Amino acid sequence: MPNTHLEKTDSKTKIVQEEPNLKGTFIAVMFVFAFLVGTWFSVWGIFLNR
Repeated sequence: MPNTHLEKTDSKTKIVQEEPNLKGTFIAVMFVFAFLVGTWFSVWGIFLNR
């Protein structure tokens, strides 16, 4: 049987991972949302005028 050496890990050690910057993604989603809402209200306005 191979002899494996396991390292003792300290459970108090915190691994800090930086989260990616998603500001650009959020802004792009808001533009798409605004476009969809604007389109929806435009079509609704056309519908009401007919």
